Amino acid sequence: MVVLLTVFSFFFKKSGIISTLLFVLMWVLFGWNYWNADYGMYNDMYGDSVSEIIFFEYEGGYEFLIFCCKSIGLNFHQFHALIAAIVLLLVFRFFHSFSYLPALLTVCFFWIFFPLQFVLFRNFIAFSIMLQGLISVLRNEKYSNEKYVFFVLLASTIHISSLFYLVFLFAFGKTEVKIKTISLWAIVLLIVLFINHDFIFSTLTLVHEKKALFYRTSLPLFLAYSFTQILNLYVVNYFLKLDSNSGDDENSRANIVVLNINILMLFLIPVYYEMAVFVRILLNFSIVNIVFITNKSFMVDHTIFPKILLLLYLLFWFFGFIFFVRETTIIPLFFNNLLFS
Repeated sequence: MVVLLTVFSFFFKKSGIISTLLFVLMWVLFGWNYWNADYGMYNDMYGDSVSEIIFFEYEGGYEFLIFCCKSIGLNFHQFHALIAAIVLLLVFRFFHSFSYLPALLTVCFFWIFFPLQFVLFRNFIAFSIMLQGLISVLRNEKYSNEKYVFFVLLASTIHISSLFYLVFLFAFGKTEVKIKTISLWAIVLLIVLFINHDFIFSTLTLVHEKKALFYRTSLPLFLAYSFTQILNLYVVNYFLKLDSNSGDDENSRANIVVLNINILMLFLIPVYYEMAVFVRILLNFSIVNIVFITNKSFMVDHTIFPKILLLLYLLFWFFGFIFFVRETTIIPLFFNNLLFS
């Protein structure tokens, strides 16, 4: 079934039915998975009794979800399947709000991003919540900025790193953010962090010692993620400026906003110097990028080069972030499932 849906998605790129079937398949693989890199940790977190749960604290939103589900008698497998359904529905809503090619987009997400996202459980929940605010912004709805802030703050109660999404508020104008200006400020911030590294790290250690030590960045990792950030911006900039002068481009403002966000994400480079784990923000937003990149590569430019660049972009993400951890991500996704055991 996986192979058939994958093949059909390339022949029927606009099919909403194939996209829906792929999301149902993802729910089955995600919701009934019984082992991956982080599964044991989340299983243990769910093991606390209801009386021990404290959700008016750091990342208390996730604790509140546990409290609600345990209160109605759900075990961890049922909780996992329920949250998986909600998260995938929220992502499905975003895809079908902006994609012209839902089947092609969904199969790209399925193979390139989903095998890691389902492992990063809280991160995936928080990202799906943030997307609901981004929908309001990209549709230019009334009070869109206020809605966006609400959903980001809600997401931050699930995973605190979501607070970085507030930086994207500066991307929601009608004009393109200047790359040179943001690059200059990112360099200045990096220099400040370099000079004050010991003080900043000691402060982070006081706030949360275990996480500060666990997510500490090595120089090779910092350089690799910085290169990835710049490469990502180059590719997104190329695609979103395809036929940018076309007057019939209904999503021109949405394209500008998405490009602006990618430019502002250059601020992640100095953040990587302290905590490389924030690369998850880039990984998350690359899912948004793929929505608009697939639209542009197949609906605007009908030459072969954009398709090749899209393929290389997807392969880069797969081999950079999935392949080398395949034994704890994509392999258990297919082979550690309660329904198929």
